[in-house]
Formats: sequence, C-alpha cells, structure tokens
Amino acid sequence: MRHALQGLLELIRSERNARLHLLSTVLVLALGYQIGFDAMEWLWIGLAIAGVWFAELINSALEALVDLAQPEVHPLAKKAKDYAAAAVLVMAIWAVSVFALLAIPKLWLYLMLN
Repeated sequence: MRHALQGLLELIRSERNARLHLLSTVLVLALGYQIGFDAMEWLWIGLAIAGVWFAELINSALEALVDLAQPEVHPLAKKAKDYAAAAVLVMAIWAVSVFALLAIPKLWLYLMLN
C-alpha cells in the first residue's frame, strides 16, 4: 500500500496532466455533492474518475518504461507513447460525457430552484 501511495503522489508531483485530473476530480466531487447525486450517479461518477486515473497511471508507467528501454527518439517508442496517451484521452472523453449526462439535468434544476 505504501508503494502504491508513493506512486500516486509521485505521479501528481511530476505530471502536469495528473494535477489537472486531481483538480477535475475535486471539482466534480464538490459539484456532485452540491447538486445531490444519488447513489447510482455516484457509482458512475466514481467509475469515470477511477477510469481516468487508471489510464493516466498506466500511460505514465508505459512512458517511463519506453524512456528506459529506448532513450533515443524512435518511431515505435513514439507510437507506444501516443497510443497510451490516446487511452487517457478516450477515458477523459467518456468521463466528461458521463458527468454531463448526470450533472446537466440536475444542475439545470438546481439553478432553476435556487
């Protein structure tokens, strides 16, 4: 557990995109609490958040391994890194879609009532 937490903290310290994911996570959790997500909505939001973090962790691990194995620029190394980055992008798009589908109707109602 200690090594896993060290890895997560190192990711946040060293990767700008991880800090953006952290900020997004905090904002989504705060807004979800404010507009009153129910249990099922929290499950979807939690899955979306976990999916993005998982993809970012795998992407960063793969980038480190590629850099270790192939420090020089190489077309296959670039391809591996680009594919891993694309996986993060796909998960982020999915997460934003889930959030929008769940939050927009509730946010609209929240704003209309307050």
